[in-house]
Amino acid sequence: MKVVIVGAGAVGLLLACLLEEAGAAVQILAHQKQQARIINEHGIIKDGHRHNVPAIADWAEIPADAFVLLAVKYDALDGLVPALKRYAPHNPVVFLQNGMLHLRLAEQLPHEDIAAASVEHGALKISGNEVRHTGNGTVKWALLKGRQQKFLPFTKLEGFQSEWHEDADRLLFRKVLLNGIINPLTAITALKNGELVTNPYAFELMQRVYAELDWAFPEINTLLPFEEVTALCKATAENTSSMLMDRQAGRKMELDTIVLYLLERSPIELPLLKAFYQLLKSIEV
Repeated sequence: MKVVIVGAGAVGLLLACLLEEAGAAVQILAHQKQQARIINEHGIIKDGHRHNVPAIADWAEIPADAFVLLAVKYDALDGLVPALKRYAPHNPVVFLQNGMLHLRLAEQLPHEDIAAASVEHGALKISGNEVRHTGNGTVKWALLKGRQQKFLPFTKLEGFQSEWHEDADRLLFRKVLLNGIINPLTAITALKNGELVTNPYAFELMQRVYAELDWAFPEINTLLPFEEVTALCKATAENTSSMLMDRQAGRKMELDTIVLYLLERSPIELPLLKAFYQLLKSIEV
């Protein structure tokens, strides 16, 4: 199996190592030639161990028979579309973004086979070629367009924790709900995930956000029980959410594809979540 991972951030670096460990022929497409050079010279370092994953910086080098995994943030996707259409027009494509706005883009692509995946591993990028695996998890896949069997080999890789889901909307919406509860709160309060449970004021806010989402989306009770939210916070207690890391680094936060998406999908007003969205947007300006 040939795989090209587009994007050498935390998720891209981690997936490159996990897939390489499982026996896939992996390449990573870095945005900058300098990062590609460093990876080629020194490998990708995961938890102190070197992985010799080749890096490229030119879309023209993508093999015609490789899976293309898009491991960039939502806001970077538009800039990739022309190259994706030109250099990988027939490759099967997988979207790995948080949120759900990228599904609108996937619908517009001419590619025959497109899937989405939810990465439930924890990853922290240390440098251009070093990543820390901060939480073991599963990669969950679902079909957006085309042939399911095209992507099933990912679920059969030995040692690569993977699941196939029949309902893409249900799979991705569960993660949007989870991120919509945890990420804005951590980004506003600068608390780690575990502190949302141990800090009584943050915990009450988390309960109120969940209750608000329960009014809008009753299916949350089976899709994402509150006990699962608190369990995840405890399991990733020392983790800093991606939204908080983006805020601390002065990067654009994934507010639209997560929080705005929930506000737009909701059949009723979500005043608390809307206040969080506006607070964080005012910080970004």
